[in-house]
Amino acid sequence: MAHEGEGFSGIDPEKLHRVVTAAERDQRWLAERASHYKNQLASYGIGGGEFGGIQHTASWAEHELPLLKRRYYLSLNEGNGPDPRHPGMVRIKEELVSREANAKAAKAAKRATELAKRDPEDLSPEEFDELKKLFAQNYDEYPFAEKVVGELGAKGTLEFWEKLSNADRRPGRDGGPRFFERADDLDAMQKNLSLTVAAATNSDSGAMRKWKKDLLGIVDKPVGQTGPDPAGGFGGPKGFVVMSSLMRYGDFDDAFLVRYGKKLVDADERVMAGAGSPGFEGWNRSSRVNHLGEDRGNDPFTGYLKALSRSPDAATEFFLAGHEKEDGTKGTNFTYLFEEREWPEDGRGGKGEVTGHNALGLALEAATTGHRPGERATFDDLKHNAAQAELFGNLVSSVSEDERPLTEHAFLSDSLGNISAEYMPELHLGLSEGDEQSERLYPVKGKSVSIGHAEASRWIHAVGRNPEGYDRLNVAEQVYSAELMKLHAAGKGNFAGGPDAAVLEIATDSGSFQGIISAARYFQQTKDKIADNARDDAWKGHVSTWGGSLVGSATGIAMSGFTSPGGVIAGGAAGTATSTLFTAILGGLGEDEDGDVKAENDRVQAADGRRSRVLSTVEESMRQAVGDDAALVHRGTDAAGKGFMDAYDVIEQADADKRDIV
Repeated sequence: MAHEGEGFSGIDPEKLHRVVTAAERDQRWLAERASHYKNQLASYGIGGGEFGGIQHTASWAEHELPLLKRRYYLSLNEGNGPDPRHPGMVRIKEELVSREANAKAAKAAKRATELAKRDPEDLSPEEFDELKKLFAQNYDEYPFAEKVVGELGAKGTLEFWEKLSNADRRPGRDGGPRFFERADDLDAMQKNLSLTVAAATNSDSGAMRKWKKDLLGIVDKPVGQTGPDPAGGFGGPKGFVVMSSLMRYGDFDDAFLVRYGKKLVDADERVMAGAGSPGFEGWNRSSRVNHLGEDRGNDPFTGYLKALSRSPDAATEFFLAGHEKEDGTKGTNFTYLFEEREWPEDGRGGKGEVTGHNALGLALEAATTGHRPGERATFDDLKHNAAQAELFGNLVSSVSEDERPLTEHAFLSDSLGNISAEYMPELHLGLSEGDEQSERLYPVKGKSVSIGHAEASRWIHAVGRNPEGYDRLNVAEQVYSAELMKLHAAGKGNFAGGPDAAVLEIATDSGSFQGIISAARYFQQTKDKIADNARDDAWKGHVSTWGGSLVGSATGIAMSGFTSPGGVIAGGAAGTATSTLFTAILGGLGEDEDGDVKAENDRVQAADGRRSRVLSTVEESMRQAVGDDAALVHRGTDAAGKGFMDAYDVIEQADADKRDIV
């Protein structure tokens, strides 16, 4: 925890949580042990005054714990901005930390619990508004979350939301409507209740330990059951469906998420076993528990995967965890969700299962990169650990073996493109078959994964078939290569042929990479009998939103292999040259064609246009790297052009011994 001026504290939430947990545990242990030994000595007539100091320390820790916990809860607020002087930390206002504020939050918790324990039909509209406001204003105010959720208990929490969520659909006791005038507020209630439950799971209080244990014991049972046991296995939705609807916001405890996910996978395999058969309903229930997004909320994996996307460590552990199917075959949670699961139709307004697969993509981003999707990576994030690298390798191998899980759900491509941006060295090493000289060209900081030439080619081709996947690979690779050229030209590397040879080799490899994704776009356009459509200014504004993060990651990955942690902060490392390059790439992403679906020549011209823009970008990158050496710039551009044209041979070679592209 770092302190700055203006009343701000910089906090690393994960590290502070470890401190709080250890202090809470050790404080209890110290107090109990000191009292025990003091009493033991007294029984023998021996004074135990020296234990007084230990008891004093334990008492002090108990006294300070509420303020430490309050700082921790405040640090979980999703609206916190990063601490600019301390990467990985978030900023909170220190003036919000006081015992008076704790007492106020405890009072709010008492009132919220009182209202939440009532049947929603007994709440007046004014009381509903009061409850909504209490959750909105206090979810990150210690001790509000742990007191409300702990008091409700696991069963009470699920029943509270299931009843409240459907209050606008059920008649009141007098036969008339109840909350129809409050129906539009249920989305805000769901969000703030989710934030409250998430914060509470991070508490190690006795009530919350019991809550987590109890919840894992009831999530496979119906909520709002209407019949007596054992015949009452009907009624409301399963606990998984209700709980997952409360996972769409907030930072949940990692250990809880992993245990919950294991039970969910096992239950889902049983529920989805009949997918495709007549009358199959899966998790579907008439009860509505989701008011957020475009899905109905009947697929519990949607909310759960959204929670995983905000907890990268838990996401990595979950996807790599082993899963033994009921038929005895073994795999991992990753293979079950990405390769095997039949995803249910759960969309509203014709959106199909897009929401669930998008959540899967976001969770995979977090699991492979170590940071939340859309957040700028820190230097430590770019040093992937062994588990993250292993999962990326599994992902590449899976898509290389069978593209259909990706191509049939092409909207995953933006997430897989974002992931690729942080594994550019491994992908380039795969394309160049990873000899010693290539490793000098494309150094990796942290743990790496070995990717074969054919696997790398198939992966890049598969992701590049989708427009969003293509755009992300295009931007990330060109920025990464441009930054590497500058570093090698400046003498930072030790390539055998020297700086000029290194720059030329990178230009060739960049052209080959770009040729593969251009071929992928042409292949998909031909398959779909379409041409590229011109993209409007609104679309380019969207690209600018994700482009900044992607440029930062690609720049940081390039620089991390040559610098110490003090030399680069990802996302803030892109200089004027790289920013200019990104602007040039952005200007070339849109096509100038009219999109005539019958005009093959349009597609050919679009492919030629992409080649021209790639060579222009490489030429600009060479100039940024070697300055006024026109001859070297010309050689580099020629090398990129050769690499671009050779890409078609690379694709054919990659698929010759495997299977036809589908």
